[in-house]
Amino acid sequence: MRSLFQWKKELFNGLAMERLEKEWNVYPVLRMDFSISKFSQMSIFYELNNLQNISLRDEYSAICGITEKELRSELKTDIEIITQANEETYEEACAHLKLQYDGYHFSKRCEDIYNPFSLFNAFVGKNYENFWFSTGTPTFLIELLKQSQFDIRELDNTTATAEQFDAPTNVITDPIPVLYQSAYLTIKGYDPDFELYTLAYPNKEVRKGFIESLMPAYVHLPARENTFYVVSFIKDLHVGNIGSCLERMRSFFASIPNQNNKEEKHYQTIFYLLFRLMGQNVDVEVNTAIGRADAVVKMQNAILCFRI
Repeated sequence: MRSLFQWKKELFNGLAMERLEKEWNVYPVLRMDFSISKFSQMSIFYELNNLQNISLRDEYSAICGITEKELRSELKTDIEIITQANEETYEEACAHLKLQYDGYHFSKRCEDIYNPFSLFNAFVGKNYENFWFSTGTPTFLIELLKQSQFDIRELDNTTATAEQFDAPTNVITDPIPVLYQSAYLTIKGYDPDFELYTLAYPNKEVRKGFIESLMPAYVHLPARENTFYVVSFIKDLHVGNIGSCLERMRSFFASIPNQNNKEEKHYQTIFYLLFRLMGQNVDVEVNTAIGRADAVVKMQNAILCFRI
């Protein structure tokens, strides 16, 4: 197509295109790259230096998503349909959509942005499933996190300068730029005094989907078994059956192969992933006046302290 637009008629000798095309006009060729990776500058005279990077500018921050205002005005009918399908109020449906698919920010003062892919799939299916991870498993990212020995717990709340996360990914040594540019992490805050951004999961859909993908890499159990344990834990906690929950937890950790004499941090990470997958607020290595707890799980009506 590019050769056609540039009037390279000799390349089409003997083909039907040679007979069909009469004028052979020359047209400018504009190449657009929709990859998630940021270009790196080669030199001060490199042509791409003339491009403006609008990635972190407020006026363009909502260009790739759907704002709250757009959702409630342009997609009101779709919200009403999903409201009826799930037998909830209009405001409950909006809150459900916000928790599941909202939360993206691409600049310092960016308003909340919804993921359009998941949002439209929710409207079509009339449910609140995790659609984003149906597009594929982030195997490359999981291997990168393991190889770099990145602390998984920091994905809930990590800080970085713009140069550290909005950086070219042609040479990857830090998983943060890849996680941000592939939308597993997004901006959640900005400290102007230190020029530091706070990065975290954008919403429930991404957090749950990514943790589900991480679990097999650390636990080495089939996904079906992980799901069984998680559902069982949640049921025990909801009814206050702590004894049964602890027994299941012992069984869960006992089933994990002790390969290469893994350190305590490895099992703390598994503990963290497990309870975050259950939707619980969990902290690890918490120091108290009477000692250190390996993990503290904060529930609505109880706080559980664990020693692994």
